[in-house]
Amino acid sequence: MSLPNFNLTGGLPVSDAFLKKGIKTFHDAVRYIHHLPYGRNENPQDIASIIEDGVGTCSTKHACLKTLAEENEIHSIQLNLCIFSMNKKNTPSVSDVLDKYRLSYILEAHICLCYDHERFDFTFPETTKKPWEADILIETTIDADQIFDYKVSYHKSILEDWIQRDNFPYTLDKVWEIREECIQALAK
Repeated sequence: MSLPNFNLTGGLPVSDAFLKKGIKTFHDAVRYIHHLPYGRNENPQDIASIIEDGVGTCSTKHACLKTLAEENEIHSIQLNLCIFSMNKKNTPSVSDVLDKYRLSYILEAHICLCYDHERFDFTFPETTKKPWEADILIETTIDADQIFDYKVSYHKSILEDWIQRDNFPYTLDKVWEIREECIQALAK
């Protein structure tokens, strides 16, 4: 792992949540978060809640780690929002959904960490591979509090442009439903 390592200091919410679990370094926090199963959180706006929930998404897992770094005065780790073409090759678990709607891909938003020009993905416990990386179309740096409303509105604006540009056969609402089916397939 080429992310910086540091000892966690107490007195702030996310750091305290990790320390309460006996996790004392950033690398230990990364390993802990990485091993959590993929799943949506009950209260995703409480970044530390993923520690209690025992699950997380790409957004909540990486925002938690970014917040942890910020709380400990490490500002060199970025939180990146990537728009990529999710397809059967880079995300095999969505194949049935894409086939159902006769799509070769769908534009998906993915959150990862970036440090020293390298992307890090701790979304799924069984891998750190980034099969989506080659299919990134747009990438921007965001703050941890932007994983909610901002991420959704940004993602929807990209989908809207795609629908208009390609004379897509589905409305934005339908594309969002298809995307939700893909996310449910990922969670299985």
